[in-house]
Amino acid sequence: MAINAFFTQIYQLMMSPCPLTKMKGTRTLYQSFLENPRITGHETPVTSLIKAGLPACVELVDPKLVSRRSPQTPLGKAALIHAILHIEYNAINIALDALYRFRNMPIDYYHDWLKVAVEEAYHYHLLEQYLTQLGYSYGDFPAHGGLWEMVEKTGYDVMVRMALVPRLLEARGLDVTPDIAARLKAAGDTVAYEILQIIFQDELGHVSVGNRWYHYLCEQRNLDPLKTFESLLQKHAPTYLRRPFRVDARKQAGFSENEMALLYQLTEGKS
Repeated sequence: MAINAFFTQIYQLMMSPCPLTKMKGTRTLYQSFLENPRITGHETPVTSLIKAGLPACVELVDPKLVSRRSPQTPLGKAALIHAILHIEYNAINIALDALYRFRNMPIDYYHDWLKVAVEEAYHYHLLEQYLTQLGYSYGDFPAHGGLWEMVEKTGYDVMVRMALVPRLLEARGLDVTPDIAARLKAAGDTVAYEILQIIFQDELGHVSVGNRWYHYLCEQRNLDPLKTFESLLQKHAPTYLRRPFRVDARKQAGFSENEMALLYQLTEGKS
């Protein structure tokens, strides 16, 4: 890999509508980075507005119109797996955007987010294989673009991105994934249950990455991380935060007691 082509390659992977290209490309780029962990080209222009590549077969609709996801019927289970698959596809693009958009960060930042991209691609691979076994493909059910909307909102500042994507949206996955896995297991689907166990363990690390770099950036800017997080939530995501919280998982991923107290305070009286 030509080192000065790092950001160009990231951009090309993000814009590709082909999941296979994203999966193979992120693995190849990560391996090249491990062999030569040095990046130049930070001064190259950054495209301000990006709609990441999505397969043409995937129809985006309002979240209220997304198919029912009960695992008790074959169709409902396939719709549920498809919904999670779409989340993981978006997660690949989210990690790639975090790499492409934010320049002049420490080298460990690029290592962390390349690793996240590779793991999200692996999650996508596992779910796509399983959805195929169920007789369906990516794009057979409508999906929504809610995750990417927050990426667009936070594209102006790496600190804001770290605060509101891994620490808000991805952390929500820590709250809900164990219950979804339990529902699938109760319905007799041990394969999907095991896949979600893998995803949950990796997502602990991904939220931890977000926590690490959020606190690093707050320290660099002499900002109080607790007050800053509250301010950003109120500005960009007043309706996103909701209970229940899986406290043990969030703490394992780096949330402090004070941060958890803030989350409960901000969701007082909300379901």
